[in-house]
Amino acid sequence: MKRLLIIIDGMDDEPIPAFGNLTPSYYAYMPALRHIREHGIMSRQNTIPPGCIPGTEVAVLRILGHDLQAGCSSRSWFEALGAGITVNDKDLCLRCNLIRHENGYISSHSGAEISSHQCAEIIDVLNTNFGRKGIEFHGTGDFRCLLILRECSANIAANPTHTLVGRELSSLLVSSDDSFLAESLNEIIVNSRNVLANYPSNGISLWAPGRPMQFSQRTTGAVIAGVNIMKGIGHAVGMTVIKVDGATGDDQTDYSAKLHAAMKALKKFDFVLLHIEAPDEASHQKDSLKKVRILEEIDRRLLVPLLSKNTNLDVTIQSDHVTSSLSGQHLDWPVEVVQYKLRNNEK
Repeated sequence: MKRLLIIIDGMDDEPIPAFGNLTPSYYAYMPALRHIREHGIMSRQNTIPPGCIPGTEVAVLRILGHDLQAGCSSRSWFEALGAGITVNDKDLCLRCNLIRHENGYISSHSGAEISSHQCAEIIDVLNTNFGRKGIEFHGTGDFRCLLILRECSANIAANPTHTLVGRELSSLLVSSDDSFLAESLNEIIVNSRNVLANYPSNGISLWAPGRPMQFSQRTTGAVIAGVNIMKGIGHAVGMTVIKVDGATGDDQTDYSAKLHAAMKALKKFDFVLLHIEAPDEASHQKDSLKKVRILEEIDRRLLVPLLSKNTNLDVTIQSDHVTSSLSGQHLDWPVEVVQYKLRNNEK
């Protein structure tokens, strides 16, 4: 039987007082999801392995049957892999968020909605001012940029940027078992504020250190996603990554194009993973109403058309992890899993 897994990133939430203590996906007008819940099988799944920080990479890998070891995270490497950036075994990757700060405090973790053209300009500025042999800044088209440290054996500790919104700029500083490296990276973080002063994203944050990983177990199927971390996970576990025009990592993504690509892929593959990023970003922005609007758009443009398909298909809809739109944090809570059988009704 053909299987379609729809992962709506960060869809699950905590009860919102303003919504009568309903979560956004239960408060939102989502008739298709309501039908799927009522006529499907609902369960709960722990998607975060013990000892791991809640995040997309550990959650999605567990959903696919690949558990990471406690404390292990290679988020930035998955993103580099998804972006087609070569990373060698002795290299270290870091996510380089383009951020916004005001009056000494972090006001946005996600680039203040800068354009892809501005992102490319900023990467050029960063490489011109701070890049050198062994230190490379790479753009990916949005605020989710990367820093590659070549031939780097050191370990680095840093806070996820989305956990720092509203805090002082000093919270961006990293630590390392290589004191010289820590000092160098912190100088780049601090001095980037001067060279980026005229951009909407007027600073950077370095976090999510990661190295290449090997997966002995393979997953057969295809991935449809707009964010590099999901493309990288797909490549890492042996799945086919399908490029879809209009698939982005925000609320401007083309849901119809993603669904069309998924249904086309299911003619070739028995399993397709369709990922949607936007609800997670709304949660990190602590905007519960925006999250509701996004979920309603997903229902209208993706789930309603899916229910109209006259085909035999096992559908699973779930979040990868819980993301609170009150605190903006990922939570290590079980997520709702809904399994639904879409059937061909022709006689």
